[in-house]
Amino acid sequence: MQSDFKKDIIRLMQSTKLLQSPLSELSEEEKGIAYNLLNRLVDGAVDENYTMLDYMQMARLYYNLGELSNNLFGEQDNPHYKKAIQYLAKGGIDLSMNKWLELISLRAIE
Repeated sequence: MQSDFKKDIIRLMQSTKLLQSPLSELSEEEKGIAYNLLNRLVDGAVDENYTMLDYMQMARLYYNLGELSNNLFGEQDNPHYKKAIQYLAKGGIDLSMNKWLELISLRAIE
């Protein structure tokens, strides 16, 4: 599985169109290829025997998988976004309203 993961990373690195183009500019076939590639990368990334991805990197993978999933399938309740948010929380990013209220700065009107 490790060699497949490495091959998928190389495929992603070589896919300049996927890395540099908005999803709207990709063909349906390219979107499908990218979706399958990211799915394999997510599966491989969770094997702690040979990856050292932190929570933020996992959140990035799931976010991009969610973007492709929305674009391909029009999912309303996208599980990939939920996973991305879970990994952000595990990585210490607090998205709660309490944290927002704690950090908000109001401008004084002069």
